[in-house]
Amino acid sequence: MKAFLKTFVKFFFVIVVGAALAVGGYKLVKLRKKQLASIRIAPVRSVPVKTGKVRSGEFILWRPYIGHLESNRQALVKARVSGTVSRILKREGQKVKAGEPLVELEGTPGKPMGSRLALVETIRRRKEAIQDTEKTRENLLSILKRTRDLFEKKMASLDQVQILENQVAAARARIADLKRGLASFEEKLSFFTVPALFDGVVSRVKVNLGDVVMPSQPLLELEDPSPCKVRTTVSTEDLRLLSIGAPVRIGFEGKTISAKITRIYPSARDLGVGTVEAALPGPPFGLPLGATVAIDIPVKRIPNALMAPMGCVLAGPKLSTVFKIVESKARVARVKILASSPEEFALQGDLKPGDLLVKGSDSLLMRLAGGTAVTPVGESHD
Repeated sequence: MKAFLKTFVKFFFVIVVGAALAVGGYKLVKLRKKQLASIRIAPVRSVPVKTGKVRSGEFILWRPYIGHLESNRQALVKARVSGTVSRILKREGQKVKAGEPLVELEGTPGKPMGSRLALVETIRRRKEAIQDTEKTRENLLSILKRTRDLFEKKMASLDQVQILENQVAAARARIADLKRGLASFEEKLSFFTVPALFDGVVSRVKVNLGDVVMPSQPLLELEDPSPCKVRTTVSTEDLRLLSIGAPVRIGFEGKTISAKITRIYPSARDLGVGTVEAALPGPPFGLPLGATVAIDIPVKRIPNALMAPMGCVLAGPKLSTVFKIVESKARVARVKILASSPEEFALQGDLKPGDLLVKGSDSLLMRLAGGTAVTPVGESHD
């Protein structure tokens, strides 16, 4: 009997403890559910990103060089006589017309051409002599006319008429001789005034006032600014990649114009450099001849290339990575970089024109993973 009571008490105790644990566990679960229900689970946030668009076309890799504006038509104006520079009528940068005086010289006394002042005085006297002789001829012609009338009336002799005719002929010959001499002196005087050979711009004056110059000595340089050219020196390695007609970009202070290569001069004696020229209708950007400009030379061209803006490619040693935006998520695409410039990449891979790519720093692209939610911000770059 005692054994039965002990067993019953133990059984009852187990039931009571189990019931208590069950009730406590139920209350604990209910409380935990209530706590969890009160906690808001933050949604996964979308990453805001800038974007760039894939485009197709010809990719050109530009190499920067420095060019100089030069004229296609140049002249070295020289002295034709010896003398001293007395006047410099035009200076560097000034425009001139053909025939316009540029420099005046004063001749050297005792030389075959004489001096400028002596020639001017001789020409003045020669012109006065011509005027006086022409008046004398006119008077003689008038007298000859009256004498002929008298001769017809038998009031003058034939000898008188012939004498007057000879005097008129002598006056006419004298005038012709004076004019030939005048032309000779004027031609000599013209040697002391150096004119412009064509419409252009004075690019350099090579003498100063008071300088003594000799025949054929350069006095100044004259250039025709329209048309002109840009001339630059490039490496032989780049020179091999160029051809006549290839495009070039010419820039100055943020402004850019396009031109084409018109001449290529190979390197001489393996100096490692050559010369490239591009023709222009006139000096660009309002610059004078001799100014320095930036010139970009095309050293690599890939037709029908897929191109992505700089900042869209995470470069790797063999394959590189871009992140296409598809249904607001970043999708990984492996690409091969064919070439790059400061503005864009030429790529090969699973891309097509119009694909929208994530654009940003390398650190941003490295943090992205396939499937990351992204939100484009700002305008995409075509």
